[in-house]
Amino acid sequence: KEAVKNAFSFLFTIITGGPGTGKTTVEKVILYIHEKLRGGSVLLMAPTGRASRRMAECTGCTDASTMHSALGLVSEEMESESCDFLEADLILVDEMSMVDLPLMHALLRAVLPGTRLVLVGDGNQLPSVGPGSVLKDMIQSECFPTVRLTKIFRQAQESDIVVNAHKI
Repeated sequence: KEAVKNAFSFLFTIITGGPGTGKTTVEKVILYIHEKLRGGSVLLMAPTGRASRRMAECTGCTDASTMHSALGLVSEEMESESCDFLEADLILVDEMSMVDLPLMHALLRAVLPGTRLVLVGDGNQLPSVGPGSVLKDMIQSECFPTVRLTKIFRQAQESDIVVNAHKI
């Protein structure tokens, strides 16, 4: 409830949690509420093609894209084909742990003032291949509204997988 509330109370919010804690479910609820009560355009993106396809499947939205595609980035050097802004009322970015500093910089440059930006990811995953631990550093800074999802729904709390993953 707090994660959904934050998504609509702040223009910028972070939702983090380990596997099976409900990040995707929260995304679906945010999208449902935005569509039914708020209206306006939505942009779904993730850092990789696989992550964006999974996001589209899980949320039921067909138009999730890679961040590079949405931002018009044409190369690893983050050169942009244009300086267009991302025109959306809500931008939802999944798998934020894979986002490096240059990609985050490109995203923030493209977001218009007043756009709602929701970043979702597991702050305990390995950082991006590129420079920086963007999600982890933003969470640890405590400068941004952040909700940590801790209750595990995917497996039983007592399952060996869950217990051992938390020990690690």
